[in-house]
Amino acid sequence: MRTPFSVTDIQNSQNEADAAKCMSVEHYERCSFCNSKLIFTHDLNISYMQVVETSRCPGCGVAPHPKKFTLQ
Repeated sequence: MRTPFSVTDIQNSQNEADAAKCMSVEHYERCSFCNSKLIFTHDLNISYMQVVETSRCPGCGVAPHPKKFTLQ
């Protein structure tokens, strides 16, 4: 009995999954407009037990919304 998949299809799907992981990290730390590396700053708020992460693009000046992470 023959399967509809070949060995090259399986290898390509594994390589695509690895490429997707790499792209997600690059997507996180790169500007979506000019593709330059973002500069991150972290501020600690002890009273609310939070870390506020802000990012800024040095190339085009875009500053996405800050992200808040709760400490436990």
